[in-house]
Amino acid sequence: MRRSVKRLTTPRGLLVLGALVAVTAFCGAPGALPRARSQAHLHAQLADVVRIRAGSFHRGASERELREAFQLCLVSTRFGAGNQLRCSEQLFELEAPRRTIQLSAYGIDRTEVSHARYRRCVSSGACLPAGVSADDPRVGQPEMPVSGVSYTDAEQYCAFVGGRLPTESEWERAAAGPSGRRRFPWGRQYNGRLANHGDDGRPDASDGHRYAAPVDAFPNGQSADGLLNMAGNVWEWTADRFDYDNYGNGPSVNPRGARSGGQRVVRGGSWRSDAYSLRVTHRVPVGEGARFPDLGFRCAYDVPAEPEDAR
Repeated sequence: MRRSVKRLTTPRGLLVLGALVAVTAFCGAPGALPRARSQAHLHAQLADVVRIRAGSFHRGASERELREAFQLCLVSTRFGAGNQLRCSEQLFELEAPRRTIQLSAYGIDRTEVSHARYRRCVSSGACLPAGVSADDPRVGQPEMPVSGVSYTDAEQYCAFVGGRLPTESEWERAAAGPSGRRRFPWGRQYNGRLANHGDDGRPDASDGHRYAAPVDAFPNGQSADGLLNMAGNVWEWTADRFDYDNYGNGPSVNPRGARSGGQRVVRGGSWRSDAYSLRVTHRVPVGEGARFPDLGFRCAYDVPAEPEDAR
């Protein structure tokens, strides 16, 4: 499949990637649906896409940050005396080591994919329906992030709009900003009012939403690059397979995760999550077939290099 990309700069400095896709039959994994043959639905309501320039950043958590995460876990979970057991070192060891990663330029959705956008793919026959009812007022409204989608569901939607799922390095760079020094998308300190989380009986549920929130909610919690809800609302699929050893020993230039395995890494936390899950370095392995009501995604896009990437 050949793909050309038309780039438009908006007044806010965001890129809208109008992917003009020469669509052929989709030959994916067994059981995959055929790709849409019409472009009428492509980017019908495409969210703003932010261009992330090429460069390096520090991925993962330092030992000091892991200690701070442990303390945050102790004070922000609902388990009372059981927090000491729940907040173990093993909970955070997947975030280490801290490494310098080099990435090529890419685009990434400013918001999580909404139910409205995903249902257009379903209507075209290119996507399976989400596992969340459209009538569910808690998580199924059109402006809320689509959830109840498996890794393959998310992958097929992104392909439908001319994109792909972000690698977890791309996801973390977009959440942490160019310096890689932010512990949360908005900065270094936790603020319970800047993300939709803790809505399952946690003591930090002070964000104003009982369950899912619209994909454009919490503008004050945006990342340095202007992405929304990189913390909370729904967990987000990434393209990387999970492997205990690959994260610390894999390639440092455009890493793609392990070559085999049935689990993928999800990022960002959700409306159900405790505060520690909102940290940009937190990562969790999930089976590819999982369709949780608080698990969604956003798409990434390949973009051509520009002169600014060399600076």
